[in-house]
Amino acid sequence: MDYGEVLSKTWRITWKNKGLWILGILAGCSASGRGSGGQFLGGFRGFEFDSSNFDGFEFEGVPIEIENFFRGITAEAIFFAIFALICVFLFLALVFLVLGVIGQAGLIAGFSRADEGADVSLGEAFSLGLQSFWKLLGIRFTVWIIGLIIGIVLVVGLIVLGIATFGLGLLCLLPLICLIVPLAFAVDSYITLSMVAAVDEDLSVFDAFGRAWQVFKENLGSMIVMALILVLGGGLASIIVAAPFFAVFVPFIIGLVNGTEQGILTGLVASGLLFFIALPVVILLSGILNTFVTGAWTLTFRRLTDKSGAESALAES
Repeated sequence: MDYGEVLSKTWRITWKNKGLWILGILAGCSASGRGSGGQFLGGFRGFEFDSSNFDGFEFEGVPIEIENFFRGITAEAIFFAIFALICVFLFLALVFLVLGVIGQAGLIAGFSRADEGADVSLGEAFSLGLQSFWKLLGIRFTVWIIGLIIGIVLVVGLIVLGIATFGLGLLCLLPLICLIVPLAFAVDSYITLSMVAAVDEDLSVFDAFGRAWQVFKENLGSMIVMALILVLGGGLASIIVAAPFFAVFVPFIIGLVNGTEQGILTGLVASGLLFFIALPVVILLSGILNTFVTGAWTLTFRRLTDKSGAESALAES
């Protein structure tokens, strides 16, 4: 496979079809956190709370209205506030997941069309992404279930091994930790390839897994090279893209070093302004990066399955 051709054409399509950047921004929404609200609430139920919990707290310099407000908080109010926050979090996570799946499906479909020489609008790519929404959601759900099962089995196995060998068996597993990073790269590449297969060849969820595995194992060398380029290169690019956020905290840190109340306040205000300036820039650059990486995987799959994009070459000439 000609890696230079794939990467250069990916960039040409990315730059020419700027509407795809919006889908790249959406695709970045699906990075969701993992946690168990049930466990937190379970621990909260055993917490006895009443207004006397604030009796030992000194409200120095605080208006009496604010002090009375905090002293009047009940356990029920805190419980419902936490419950409401969890519901909002779950709702936002669901919205971000939906937007992320649509964005990624639209990018794959858009790059497939562009590779064939067509001009792809945002509306067309978005519509194509909607058509593949359930398939990509099914792939993610399947991966999540399998990952959860493997995680539970590993944790239980490690606990049993640790108890049976008094912890010595765990030491023998330390060299295997070195395999986690390359294994994670391989699994991530395979999952991405499965999504591309589902959209590009209009396959069902399990057919897409099978097709991706076939392409993966028959082109292992090419997959390793492209994974190194995109994963390591994309990781470095992500650090560069996030650099403006590091600069945001500089004024505040300078204010802390200064030590005066005025310096800290000035630094905090300056950092706040820089944050709102840097946020849209970082979002846009992240969208472009997501567009390029997804597009590169799409063209990689097409080249490895003998879709040369000859029509696109004729159109561009």
